[in-house]
Amino acid sequence: MIAGNLEYVMGSLPHLSFKDTDEERSRVVSIFQKYAGPSETGKGIIAILDGEAGKFLSSGSHRIFQQINLATIHSETFQKSKNSVLAIFSTYVFALKKGVQQLRIARKNGADPSITKKLPLSLVPGTPLEEEIQLLKLQWDQLEELSMGHYTDFAALCIYKLKLLLLLRWWSFDEKQGYANFLNSTKKTEDGR
Repeated sequence: MIAGNLEYVMGSLPHLSFKDTDEERSRVVSIFQKYAGPSETGKGIIAILDGEAGKFLSSGSHRIFQQINLATIHSETFQKSKNSVLAIFSTYVFALKKGVQQLRIARKNGADPSITKKLPLSLVPGTPLEEEIQLLKLQWDQLEELSMGHYTDFAALCIYKLKLLLLLRWWSFDEKQGYANFLNSTKKTEDGR
């Protein structure tokens, strides 16, 4: 188990890099599994992180920490957070989602590529998977920028969790399953719709 204060917790966590290799996955997962005690066997990495961090956070901070997830980080609750790192990142992700929306509309309407390059968000055209990885990298880079000056405080812990969530999302991608899902969602039904 992780023991000590928040500084020790931050120093004990595995270093995260924006990589998708078997070695990187194995290293991060194995370190978290070493911290998990027998009662935590089978828990996910995020549950282990939430539990360990909770030992060193106030109940209010722990509640906020547990609420951090990629599906809702752009919500108004986080945008108005007293934690400036969460507020800035939340606002960034909200703007990123709006940029993706504008880009998709422009592409759907057959806009000239020179016009799409002038949009607030310009992705290198590629497969949906390649573009999703680009979006993850943009978020990672924003977190890197926000991490300056935050090494062992609550903001650093929040940044760490967000980076870990980004990696876990990336690592969960299955190209074959994604393609099968794409085919299923785009095939016509029997009535032609």
